[in-house]
Amino acid sequence: MTDVRSRREYAWLSCRAKACCARGADVTDADIARIATGLALDPINVVATEPAVDGDPVAVALGPTRRVRLHLVTTTTGCVFLLRTRSGAGRCGLGDLAPAACRIFPADPGRPEPAVRPEPGCTCRRWTETDVADAPVARANQDLTAWRELIARWNAYAVEVAEGLELDDFLRYVLHVRAELDGGAAW
Repeated sequence: MTDVRSRREYAWLSCRAKACCARGADVTDADIARIATGLALDPINVVATEPAVDGDPVAVALGPTRRVRLHLVTTTTGCVFLLRTRSGAGRCGLGDLAPAACRIFPADPGRPEPAVRPEPGCTCRRWTETDVADAPVARANQDLTAWRELIARWNAYAVEVAEGLELDDFLRYVLHVRAELDGGAAW
């Protein structure tokens, strides 16, 4: 287990509601590759899909009309990686493998300056700008930018192919691209 590194992390770990874990954290290619390889799992066992809304910059094309958004897999009680203590507090079972969205909570990813994301249903406390001051937001934003680029390239390919693409195809592409980029290759 990872030691608590900040006041923000302590407050979040103490939260019993963990409403933020109910729907499954948004993931990036870096998250998918890190979790799947770190746990020696096929990425299809790490992510779930939901229909994407029009104009979503992280909507993955799986055909000419089907677009999905990826997040960590959940059960009826929330994220499958959420561990509950006897006191009811929750902790991420992924530790350092956790997605960027979880590591920077309650910071709002994709914002140039640290800002608190609106978290519906959060009952543990009112989060402030001070709570997110030490969150690694810059790194999370780099991951998000790379994720959007990867999806844009995949979606251009998916338009050419038009049919027969499945989530497994996209996830193999994610692992391949991540390995290339992590190995120093450029787009």
